[in-house]
Amino acid sequence: MKKIKLVFWLILIAFLALLTYQNWDYFMSQHGLRINLFVAEYNIPPLQNAVLLLIFFFAGLLIAYFFTLFERFKSQRAIKSMTATLEMSEKLLDGLKKEIQTLKGEPSTPQPPADEVSSDHETKDPDVS
Repeated sequence: MKKIKLVFWLILIAFLALLTYQNWDYFMSQHGLRINLFVAEYNIPPLQNAVLLLIFFFAGLLIAYFFTLFERFKSQRAIKSMTATLEMSEKLLDGLKKEIQTLKGEPSTPQPPADEVSSDHETKDPDVS
């Protein structure tokens, strides 16, 4: 999967490099922007198209970031609430397990099974000396 991602990104970068190289004149030409709000008029001095594209790209990233900011805070709050509920449920489950053990008459600390107990002493056959 990592190789497929790498190939995908290399193809995408190569395509963008080819697009930029073949349209170099467009990206380096300069244009100014004018905004007329009927109350005031603003003129932005001529900038290269590449700079304008980068400005609008990063403006779009900022707008997308701020639109998702509220959802991320909401998700974090939900995760904290669910984590607290999970911890409370685990504590309740442990308490119920202990209660079951006491009702069965078993000790409260779990004992390891007999096959897991390590034997330090090898059993010797009494006939063999």
